[in-house]
Amino acid sequence: MESTDEYNFSIFRPRNLHGRKNRNIIFTMLLIWATAVFGFQILLKVVEKPVSEKTYGIFESEWPVVISGNMTGEAAGRLLHSFLMVKGKNTVAPDDQKLLSGAVNTLFYASVPDTVEPVIIEKITAMKSMKAKLATVKDQEYLNTSAGILETIKFLGSEASEYTGFPAGSLENTILVSCLSESYQGSFTEEELSRIPDIMKLYLTHNQSKLTDTRFLGFPFHYFYTAVFLLVLFISLCIVYNILVEWRLNKQGIVE
Repeated sequence: MESTDEYNFSIFRPRNLHGRKNRNIIFTMLLIWATAVFGFQILLKVVEKPVSEKTYGIFESEWPVVISGNMTGEAAGRLLHSFLMVKGKNTVAPDDQKLLSGAVNTLFYASVPDTVEPVIIEKITAMKSMKAKLATVKDQEYLNTSAGILETIKFLGSEASEYTGFPAGSLENTILVSCLSESYQGSFTEEELSRIPDIMKLYLTHNQSKLTDTRFLGFPFHYFYTAVFLLVLFISLCIVYNILVEWRLNKQGIVE
């Protein structure tokens, strides 16, 4: 009568030499895989260093001017560019986005002549009124209102381009227009003055190393390693495991 546990296998308590050898192969494969995955992440943490973007250098050079209260139009323009670079990142927290929008609004009005401000405010007010109306209209009136909003955004983009240097339709120009409000403050608030430096440092400083800067087959090395090499390694380990098990079965004369 055939034994009911003839083909049973326990990885922690193997019953024979074949089971022990099979267990050793499995644990060896797992050790190689764990070392390749977690060892590389640990290595990244060990060798990485914080590196600031060029934009952060611009911010650091101009921010003391804001603190001193002697901000000029040129300084406002350079700060405006650095704020928009952070505003465009999709990782920025909502509260930080709101704070940066207020700062962008303040800097923009500091960059335009006093004679232009009423025109800008009038257009922004009209656009917000049309956006509020958009939810209550339909058919042709909806199309006309939508066209009016787009036309106003285009006008604001053109005006902003003249005084900020961002080409109309560019990403910077689009983000800038989305930040504009019909009201503004003549200077930064206490909250903005205290939080903006930390926000800029947080989003404009990144950990880098030779493992992230070096390119391999067109990819950053750390991306190639995690997205391509680890996948190939896993498949290779599976193939090697099957070859070794087949070889041991043949060596011991075990027939499946």
